[in-house]
Amino acid sequence: MAADRSRNPFVIAYVAGSRGDWSGMTGRTAEAREWLGRAMAAWQEMGDRRFVLVARSDLAHALRRGGEIEEAEALYRETLHGWQHAGNRGAIANQLESFAFLSIAKGDPVRAARLFGAAEAIREVAGSAMVAAEQAEYDAAVGQLRASLDAALLDPAWAEGRRLATDEAVAVALAS
Repeated sequence: MAADRSRNPFVIAYVAGSRGDWSGMTGRTAEAREWLGRAMAAWQEMGDRRFVLVARSDLAHALRRGGEIEEAEALYRETLHGWQHAGNRGAIANQLESFAFLSIAKGDPVRAARLFGAAEAIREVAGSAMVAAEQAEYDAAVGQLRASLDAALLDPAWAEGRRLATDEAVAVALAS
């Protein structure tokens, strides 16, 4: 690969992470695992904890999309703590949304609504918008949630989530 020929560790890691992220978004979980593993190793070697965390989060997303729910959840538990430690509120919101996706997959729509509400409130305070791919996945999941859960249950759960402090929302996510 051209990135390898560059011998630039940053380029090599960035390209591997991008390929892994794209593989995960297009349903090629094994490929995502391979490329994101390369990216994590390269970022680790450079001592860049933030990008290791990005790659680990992207791997969790790929696993979730690939139906490997338990493995994804275990990884999200780690990355959520990492993003809390880093203080990145947008990433914390993204992780809470990911736990909401897992809740939908596990048949717990009320918990999903609470987590989506919490993530929405955190994003508003942080001024952290979703990127287009995140927004599309989120919109589809919320549409599915609204179709499966009566508004009399969904709306109060969502409102309750919005009232949670970040640490409380994290506790809800980790309580599964």
